[in-house]
This record gives sequence, C-alpha cells and structure tokens, in this order.
Amino acid sequence: MVIDSTNLLFVGKQFILERFGMPGLIAALILTLAISVLLLAKILHITFDVLRYVVIPSVAVTFVATYFLPYSFTYILPVTVALFSVVLIFKS
Repeated sequence: MVIDSTNLLFVGKQFILERFGMPGLIAALILTLAISVLLLAKILHITFDVLRYVVIPSVAVTFVATYFLPYSFTYILPVTVALFSVVLIFKS
C-alpha cells in the first residue's frame, strides 16, 4: 500500500478550506512553519552541543592521551567519546 503525500496534503488543504476558510488555512500554514522552525532550532542546538561537549573535547583528550599512553588514537577515541557523552547527558 503506497500513500501519496501530495494527495494527503491536498486533502488536508481542502478539509481546512471547507471547515475554516482561508483564515484557517493561513493559520495552519503559520502553525506548520512555526513548528518547523522550532524543530530545526532544537536540532541545531543539539548538534552544536554534541560538537562542543563531545566531539572537540574527546578528540583533544585523545591526542593528549596518545602522548602519555601506549595505545593508539583509534583505541582511545571510543573511550573518550563515551566519557564525554556521559558528561553531556548529566549536563542536560
């Protein structure tokens, strides 16, 4: 069973137009846009938090640890990523 998303959007638009008219359609579009912007902002915030609190510190600590420990970069990196992921979880 295939659901055609364009048909679903058209049916939704027709339903809103029949029930609420053009002001209802404009309100639905503004609501959809606002929810999309908030969702995109939340995704960007999470992405920057992961970069700032997990990726950059774990790579830096791994580089420093390779000088003092006899292990390779690829061996230490998963450990530091896990450590800083726990830090991010407790931070949020």
